[in-house]
Amino acid sequence: MSKKEIEKEKKFRLKVLTAPHIKASGSMPRMMWTTMISLIFPAAAAVYFFGSRILLMILVCVLSAVFGEVLCTLLRGRKVQVTDGSAFVTGTLLALILPPSFSFVHAAGASFLSICIAKHIFGGLGENIFNPALVGRAFLAAAFPIMITTYDVVPRSLSTVNEDTVTSATPLNRARFEGEKLDASENMPAFMLGEMKGSAGETSGVMILLGLALLLYTKTADWRLPLSYFSSFTVLSSLLWLVSPGKFLNPILALFTGGVLFGGTYMVTDPVTTPVNGRGKWIFGVSAGALTVIIRNFSGYAEGVLFSILLMNALTPMINRYTSPRIYGHEN
Repeated sequence: MSKKEIEKEKKFRLKVLTAPHIKASGSMPRMMWTTMISLIFPAAAAVYFFGSRILLMILVCVLSAVFGEVLCTLLRGRKVQVTDGSAFVTGTLLALILPPSFSFVHAAGASFLSICIAKHIFGGLGENIFNPALVGRAFLAAAFPIMITTYDVVPRSLSTVNEDTVTSATPLNRARFEGEKLDASENMPAFMLGEMKGSAGETSGVMILLGLALLLYTKTADWRLPLSYFSSFTVLSSLLWLVSPGKFLNPILALFTGGVLFGGTYMVTDPVTTPVNGRGKWIFGVSAGALTVIIRNFSGYAEGVLFSILLMNALTPMINRYTSPRIYGHEN
């Protein structure tokens, strides 16, 4: 055979390669650093409305998380890899779900524990059952309940918003415990922009949605999780509001108050602590949204995002087990 014929034959030869045969361009570090970029939007709003102290809070939490990552990795005899960005994401998320005036010392301790307890005790990145940032927030809620619910920093006010909306208690507390009926037409601009009291990164709905758009555009987050979570929350909130408008919060206001948008964007979409298949994602999102509404309206807590997502994190292994596709050739 001539050289030309040999080259032509090579093109049609079957190549036998080892798995995996389908390769994706994504990676865990890429996902983490994309998430960090998306967090710039709510972080920028937090700095604008609550001051530069938020930047220091983010720095403290990130450094504490990185220190915990390095220490636990060394104690486990593993190679230190903080460049994957996971510790940076955990520290930033925790800083943004804390009150603007929260203690730096307590925040640093919670950030350290979130890495050591919620992540490395379970085996490290990819093995943890619970979202580390939420575990840190839950620890603070249990240990320092008054400090974690003290929102005494008045956000910067814009000329378009009623001063009473900005300087009064958080909207959820006003609606849940003071029985105030919030007016959607009057308060919606403040709730969308972030001009109200609350956790540092959870108040600006517009900036959080920009972050979500980036996560979805880059396919860092699966669209089924936020869609199912927000849909479930909105539908159930609407039903309650239609039954008793004076008792329950307007569903649109409910969506833009508290940590619903932030939790649905950054906690519900966590690829490690949520189901791996499509059906499981729908079940997780719908259930988490419903639990948020139930906890908010029928418990002693004005907010339900934290506990609803942690509860569903605990159920994720079971959801994965019963929604996994059937293996070809097996009966079950």
